[in-house]
Amino acid sequence: MEHILLPQIEYNKFSNTRDSIQLIAQLVSAIKGKIIPHQKNWEEYSLKVYSKGFTSCAIPMQTQSGIEALELNINLIEHKLKIFYKNFRDEISLEQSTILNFTNIFVEKLNSYGIEIAKQDAKFYANKNLTYDKSESEKLWNLFRQVYFLFLKFRGTTLFEASNINFWPHHFDLALLLFSGKLVDGQEPSNWDYSREQMNFGLSSGDSGIHQPYFYVTAYPFDEKILKMELPKYAEWHTQGWQGLAIKINQLENQNEIMQKLNSLFTTLLNANYS
Repeated sequence: MEHILLPQIEYNKFSNTRDSIQLIAQLVSAIKGKIIPHQKNWEEYSLKVYSKGFTSCAIPMQTQSGIEALELNINLIEHKLKIFYKNFRDEISLEQSTILNFTNIFVEKLNSYGIEIAKQDAKFYANKNLTYDKSESEKLWNLFRQVYFLFLKFRGTTLFEASNINFWPHHFDLALLLFSGKLVDGQEPSNWDYSREQMNFGLSSGDSGIHQPYFYVTAYPFDEKILKMELPKYAEWHTQGWQGLAIKINQLENQNEIMQKLNSLFTTLLNANYS
């Protein structure tokens, strides 16, 4: 596992399909997050990468006969939400006209299995049009799949405590946390999510500030001394809105060297910040 090949993306076209998948992923995340007990790093709201897209993994559902597992898979190969519960196997096309239509179909199917879901955020019941282009969806999945394996290799090269590699629907990014083992001054040690020094290595699908997918590295707490570190020409320090490293994917010219370059740079940043 030495090389990754990142797709060429036209952001204006790509982002329309991304926004539609994001709403669907946020709905899955919201349902999961209200059922699963609180986890370290707020992972009850994260999804995971699986062989065809993003999965909720097993969501525990209390029944009269004990605990059953509900699993929701956003399948970007077949362009469907796959639903698994008890003996039920069901699916919903991701090519819906509005998020309201998708939510209504989804809730109706869950109800038919005897699963009652609390009313979700109003945005899932809005008459907002969804745009779903299969070719753009496949580019998105290609991008996130490749980067998942990059992060998997990077996580395996460090002795620092590491989180799972999580897909976060809220900002539509894939991220990995690494922890120094030190506590943050002024934070209650028992407050797990805010008391530990950590660095966040991620891939954003693009946003209002950077109109293309990009890698990022942030630190908590952030020490501005790291801004003095000299960077390779394909990377830059970002200080508007958030502080950290940004690498736009169109700056990565030699595809055969992306994994080696990023693993090396990420390791250098990690060691510099925790030295």
